[in-house]
Amino acid sequence: MAGLLYIDAFAGLSGDMFLGGLIGLGVPEKIFSDLPGRLGFEGTRIEFETVKRKGLAAHKVNIHFPQEKKHRHLSDIQEILEKSDLDRHVVEASLASFKLLADAEARVHGTTPDKIHFHEVGAVDSILDIVGTHQGVAHLGVERVLCSPLPLSRGMATMAHGLMPFPAPATVELLRGCPTCPVDLPFESVTPTGACLAVSLARFCESWPAMSIRMVGLGAGSKEGGLMPNVVRLILAEESQPVLKDSVWVLECEVDDMNPEFFEPLWCSAFDKGALDLFITPIQMKKGRPGALITLLCHDLHREECEQLLLQHTSTYGVRRSCCERTTLKREIVEVDTVYGCVPIKTVPGMGQKAAPEASVVRKLAEQAGVSMSVVYWEAMKQFGGRQ
Repeated sequence: MAGLLYIDAFAGLSGDMFLGGLIGLGVPEKIFSDLPGRLGFEGTRIEFETVKRKGLAAHKVNIHFPQEKKHRHLSDIQEILEKSDLDRHVVEASLASFKLLADAEARVHGTTPDKIHFHEVGAVDSILDIVGTHQGVAHLGVERVLCSPLPLSRGMATMAHGLMPFPAPATVELLRGCPTCPVDLPFESVTPTGACLAVSLARFCESWPAMSIRMVGLGAGSKEGGLMPNVVRLILAEESQPVLKDSVWVLECEVDDMNPEFFEPLWCSAFDKGALDLFITPIQMKKGRPGALITLLCHDLHREECEQLLLQHTSTYGVRRSCCERTTLKREIVEVDTVYGCVPIKTVPGMGQKAAPEASVVRKLAEQAGVSMSVVYWEAMKQFGGRQ
């Protein structure tokens, strides 16, 4: 199966559009039609059809469910997911999306995530959109998901709290730090569900990725009008060059009065919170005092948690942040067998000179064998070189 899923959201993104695109990529309809029963939604059914949007054939997913009067809280949705027989990673990924959405809604309404009661997004169809998307992406087995900048239309729509602008307030909160662009459409182009799925599943890239296209699936939305087709284009592909461009947040603070013994727990907690990297640079501060510059890198999804971590676990009174673009190489893990045991090696496809054995495994095997790390290291590299 192809290793890359690219979300080409040139006209917008919603949950039902995502499901339709997954059908177009060959995800069996039964995976989605079985979901209502697996989640305990009685009287709910899912239908599939092929429609045309501006002459383009696309898959449309229609969810029919009984009228509901209650609004669900995050704990209600968690209970539904935990009681289901879905694979654990699908449950966890779906719950992470709802938590992301609850955080955004909490910021909009000035409250806490546990007190948020979902309106449109807590309805049966939106729950099935989110869970179904994670189920479908898991079925594809892709290694990486990328997303184009999301096109945001402008206007007003009637929502649970009255007349509101679109993009909806929750959508704007979800897309903090993500690339967007304007689009002239007479309806909401990106829904909170669509934004939530893009942020929780994908990394954003502002240019068309270098890839070898394998399959294309078009998913249709329910709205029509404007100059472009209301569809999302999902592309299954293989990356043709191991380069990825994305954005990361750089969080910084300086300290000159912190016990250095406190750096170790900070280090451990940072990566638990989603930090990509953390490093400490010796610096000279005011009045000639020796100090340390603490730098943490993270994606936007984890920025607020990482900021709180620095504020709580260091002696600083503030944190600077800046968003930086970066270019990274696509890495993969290759396992080699040595006389000391199996060693995973991080490498870049097509660039064999960039390779490094996993240090923690090398250290463990060296201790078990009573030899130095360098002996195990170079034995692993020797075996890796023989495979090239």
